[in-house]
Amino acid sequence: MDKYIFKKRKILSSDDCDHIIKLLDDSDLIENIRGYSYIDGNLESVEFSSLKNNLFDAVMEYIGKHPYLKFEYNDRCELVLNYSFMIKKFLAGDFYGCKLTSRPNEAEHMEEGPIGTEGEKRILAWMVYLNDIKHAGGTHFPQQQFTTRPRAGDLYIWPAGWTHSHYGLPAPKEKKYFVSGWCSLK
Repeated sequence: MDKYIFKKRKILSSDDCDHIIKLLDDSDLIENIRGYSYIDGNLESVEFSSLKNNLFDAVMEYIGKHPYLKFEYNDRCELVLNYSFMIKKFLAGDFYGCKLTSRPNEAEHMEEGPIGTEGEKRILAWMVYLNDIKHAGGTHFPQQQFTTRPRAGDLYIWPAGWTHSHYGLPAPKEKKYFVSGWCSLK
């Protein structure tokens, strides 16, 4: 763990990653103005059971390193793993925000987001790369001076707030695939 950015190698096998990529490539993709195509996934679906189990264990490991995250206020709020997530595909040279800006650092953002319909607030973000990227293509956290290395099956977890703003770097010659989601306070 580096500056509250948790990395766990190979939480998904190569076969699991390939299966998720195939689901995405075989589906009717939703084009996003931020430079990627995606479909929604749900951890309750049988086809994502490996992701759900390994992700849950990793989130519990992260929480174990940061006991404050076990908080409950008046027995009414708790940190939960959101079951909905996104499966994303970036074409070679694209990055989050590339349809809005030409420079990756201008697309710096955080994952905290608005309070959801059920009153939840994002506390942690997570991402699992589905393919290896040979050159660039990581996610850069400027305040931590840290850049991820995209390798199939690798998980990253980090705080969703402004302290962990980040931006995606383009993979100049390769497609980039990953799944991402959040843990929220409900």
